[in-house]
Amino acid sequence: MNLGTLLQTANCQYQNHDRDLQTVQGITTDSRACKPGDLFIGMPGSQVDGSQFASDALDKGAIAAIVADTVTLDKDGLIRVSDVVTTCAEVAAAFYGFPARQMKLVGVTGTNGKTTTTHLIEFLLQPHYPTALFGTLYSRWQGYTQTAAYTTPFAPFLQAQLKQALDDGCQASIMEVSSHALDQKRVWGCPFEVAVFTNLTQDHLDYHRNLDDYFQAKALLFNRDYLQGRAVINLDDPYGQKLAALTKRSEVWTYSLENQQADFYTENLTYSPNGVQGTLHTPAGAMAFNLSLVGSFNVYNAIAAIAACLHLGISLEDIGARLPAFTNVPGRVERVQVSPAQDITVVVDYAHTPDSLENILKAMRPFTQRELVCVFGCGGDRDRTKRPLMGEIATRLADRIYVTSDNPRTEEPNQILQDILAGIPTSTNGALPVTVEVDRRLSIQMAIANAQPGDTIAIAGKGHEDYQILGKEKIHFDDREEAQVALKQRLGI
Repeated sequence: MNLGTLLQTANCQYQNHDRDLQTVQGITTDSRACKPGDLFIGMPGSQVDGSQFASDALDKGAIAAIVADTVTLDKDGLIRVSDVVTTCAEVAAAFYGFPARQMKLVGVTGTNGKTTTTHLIEFLLQPHYPTALFGTLYSRWQGYTQTAAYTTPFAPFLQAQLKQALDDGCQASIMEVSSHALDQKRVWGCPFEVAVFTNLTQDHLDYHRNLDDYFQAKALLFNRDYLQGRAVINLDDPYGQKLAALTKRSEVWTYSLENQQADFYTENLTYSPNGVQGTLHTPAGAMAFNLSLVGSFNVYNAIAAIAACLHLGISLEDIGARLPAFTNVPGRVERVQVSPAQDITVVVDYAHTPDSLENILKAMRPFTQRELVCVFGCGGDRDRTKRPLMGEIATRLADRIYVTSDNPRTEEPNQILQDILAGIPTSTNGALPVTVEVDRRLSIQMAIANAQPGDTIAIAGKGHEDYQILGKEKIHFDDREEAQVALKQRLGI
């Protein structure tokens, strides 16, 4: 496609350009990766404005450079636009032939539950549609898997992957949609047949001004720019109630564990170490279900997934028959077991927000024979206000806690620990042993070595991650591997 046709197809408002007839070979927002024939887009960033690298991109052979209309650079090849972010998304979608329009697209947003919900939807759809999955862990479909750098990729990369998935035969795509992605229009040009709202609790306040700003970003997925079909909204969440009220009722399915006014609600729930059983009432009738995941938070995830699949034409009979075979998601309540002789339970979970930490500890309590032990930390260069909240939650819900590093990044690790400790009451009278150890590996080793038979150890915060970020260096570190080593030491194997 030549430059002029591409910009016209993307509805880009610009003056005719002397390079309009040249063929665009690719799109990039990174001047360092620019190749001859590429179209460079100078995206604004939190630290630098990509427009300042337009000259470098053009010198490397870029066919043209899209920059903000406020840029004063005087160089041949510049295309000035009023909204670079929207233009980037529209140009990317047009360049790859609008692949999202040619698939059934499901978007899942919310603070917690996105990864499990998208995996459940993928699992339930697969017998009916070749399905692609985009999220925190990876982008994947039959014959393709790539580790994710972002929960939701930036528009050029996302559109390229959607096009590849389409070319590989995918008929549906399931996507985790982050608040950052919505705020930065990474999914602009993607029409969603189903949009799911799981919940909203404190997170990302290093990026958003406050919780309301965070909510407004999430709510974008449910407006006419994105949602072309059905909204599926958690009615037990206060922000879900607010969102449902803002969305046209005929386009909403609500879900709840108890509220029988919701479109989807449960009865007779029975929790066990092996999962949850119960009855789910839906607009298509009632179904008995058997879920091989623990905790009420996973029941919410399952209902959201069932609702999305029901809207896409999957029968309750098919859903109910397949659901029990879904086991787990990497790093989400993932059990670490090294021997039948193991006398303690160890689980690794991604819980890194106050709400998710509370959920995992509450889920583990009924199945803990003796004491519940929590190993956790908080990420550096992120929202500091949630650190004492997580300290308080761990103190209240666990019998013993180990406060340690997560990904400290460029913050002083011990200062992060002090922020967590600020939320731990000082008047515990010694009833709650709190161990502070900045070295995460050593903290995991200590928790496992000191555990008594029947204890449950929840290692929270990193889940599936196989790295730790210290300063600006990323080193290999996997909670599951560290737990396996410590368990083998404990058992002498």
